[in-house]
Amino acid sequence: MNIGIVGLGGAGRAHIRRFRRNPAVTEIFGYDPKYPHSGVDGVQLLPSLDALLKEVDAVSICTPDHQHYSDICDCLQAKVHVLVEKPMVASLEDALKLADVLKKSPGLVFGVHHQMRHTPAFRRAYELIRDGTLGQVFYIESNYWHDMKPRNAMYDDWRITDGQSLIYGHACHTFDLIMNLVGSAPTDHHTLLSGPDTRHGYTSATTIFSFGPGVTAKSHVNSDCVYPQLNDLVVLGSKASYVDGVLYRSGKFTQESDFFGAGDRRLGLNVVSIRIPQRLIAFCFKSYLAVFNWISNRLMSNPDFGFRRFPLTAYNHDSACQAIVDNFVDSVRGDAAVLVGYEDAVRVIELCERAEQDGLQRRSTPGAVA
Repeated sequence: MNIGIVGLGGAGRAHIRRFRRNPAVTEIFGYDPKYPHSGVDGVQLLPSLDALLKEVDAVSICTPDHQHYSDICDCLQAKVHVLVEKPMVASLEDALKLADVLKKSPGLVFGVHHQMRHTPAFRRAYELIRDGTLGQVFYIESNYWHDMKPRNAMYDDWRITDGQSLIYGHACHTFDLIMNLVGSAPTDHHTLLSGPDTRHGYTSATTIFSFGPGVTAKSHVNSDCVYPQLNDLVVLGSKASYVDGVLYRSGKFTQESDFFGAGDRRLGLNVVSIRIPQRLIAFCFKSYLAVFNWISNRLMSNPDFGFRRFPLTAYNHDSACQAIVDNFVDSVRGDAAVLVGYEDAVRVIELCERAEQDGLQRRSTPGAVA
């Protein structure tokens, strides 16, 4: 299977690495309209999108958000299967038009790269909700903090010159994760925007959701905070609670997810990348939890002590992205259905549109509701 990568910035180069790991992929072609000679080892660069589409069976679209719709249309018209980075498109108008385009493209696979729901820790949350381990879930919280200043012009300056909606670009992650866990769209929601003035007017967005009687959720996304990248998840239930890959039930913390999953089992430390045996990671984590349980049992028996969330990273971006890429290849081969298709993705776009409009109206008119 020949794969084409459209857009060779950070996302495109990451997709190249992951498609290379799939044994069904024979050759990878690349095209970037701004950098037609961008050197990527092992990738044959082509001078135009038309030239690329003549060589490939499927494409992965990694261009700036506002180009997604036109790139999707061009690829489907050429009868090529499509995987597109999230957000699927950059407006609800484009999302609704895309429905008609897809109806005219029967037999073609269309997938959207909403990877967050497929990280090992977050996927386990879905399972624990469905099998009843958590009991009646009444609160879900998902936050995505990512200081984008160092990356805004790393490969291209489109986030600066064209602007990127924080809700479309960042909250699409948390919105998709929360709706996937609950299994439906919210019945009501309210958004508050804040942060330094930018092209879109905000760099921080907090959204509160209601999913009917007794179930609420919160999403906070930020692109200008002084903090390392954070992707976390809290699920509170009547029988147990689940926080970032760790289950708390009957007074005890237990590990519920494999940090590594199916992706690259290496730990990046800025200047080096080291491979760590999975058994060693598992042993260290279980030992850490054992000590943590011992300490917490003693602290919580003292009314003068409270409890803070422990230092734990449970978000394996690589594993989740690899799952999406491998599933897309399997779908093109006819061996699987896409993990995230148009219906799930348009639900996210609809919520992004409404949340952003609500937030902008509240910001311009305090107390207003969109």
